[in-house]
Amino acid sequence: MEILRVPPYLDTTINFTIPAGYSVATDFKMYLYDMADLSFSHNQFLNKVTGQTISTILPGRYDSNYELKVLDENEEVVHSEFYEVVRPYSNPEDNSTTASEIAEYALKEEIARAVIDSIVPEGFYYKRKVLNFTGNGSDYLPIWDDVKKVLSVYENNKLVEDRTYEITSDKTAIVESSAENINRAESAPLILPAAASDSLDSQFIYRGFAHSWDYRVEVECGYISVPSDIRRAAEMLIHDIDCGKLDYYKRYISSYNTDQFKIQFDKSVFEGTGNIIVDKILSKYAKSIKKIGVL
Repeated sequence: MEILRVPPYLDTTINFTIPAGYSVATDFKMYLYDMADLSFSHNQFLNKVTGQTISTILPGRYDSNYELKVLDENEEVVHSEFYEVVRPYSNPEDNSTTASEIAEYALKEEIARAVIDSIVPEGFYYKRKVLNFTGNGSDYLPIWDDVKKVLSVYENNKLVEDRTYEITSDKTAIVESSAENINRAESAPLILPAAASDSLDSQFIYRGFAHSWDYRVEVECGYISVPSDIRRAAEMLIHDIDCGKLDYYKRYISSYNTDQFKIQFDKSVFEGTGNIIVDKILSKYAKSIKKIGVL
């Protein structure tokens, strides 16, 4: 089930009605799983019978997927459903008036958004995401995602509480925050082994992400708001859907023979959104490298 996340991005209450078969007071548990990091919260509802309602809250701050499960006192699953909380690229409530018009616009917006996301797979959402790294021994932790804020850092599965972290100004790495003058190490320090005759161990003060240590970083990433050109692109696609301009038989035909209806489509039928202006808008967001790796 899709739930549109629109300003002011309030939380959504999900209600569930106890189904038939529970005439005797029964205890229920409701679990809500966040697919971003597989964390979950749960509530217990005591002495509930058929027809009564229990509820939970879906956060409205981020675009995310959630799984809701309701279990009875015998640990039997009574109800299971997935929810997609997503921000539309064009708000149906701003482009329609009546409830039926809003519902119709929302359906077309979902299609237009899916078309745009097929060209720019990461989409234009704002998400909470979990990134896993192995320390490289330097003061920098390189990132690929469009990170806006570091929420928490776990070092070898332990929450780091004595340090804070931030994003570099060029948004390419995570570093430890500092108000002092600091000369960060861009690579792992070279530590030479001490001679066996030395009376004292070599002293080295380390600052950064230790080599081969595991780091789990929770971040906010993506687009805080939908770019204005993407909103306009979505509206153009919705208009094309309204007018039937995206029908394949009306586009990409390079040749047409009326004898036996021999039709030849241009190869661009398999590319783009069907609207050349929208394709031009999306071209600046498309990445030539889809996933970072070693060539």
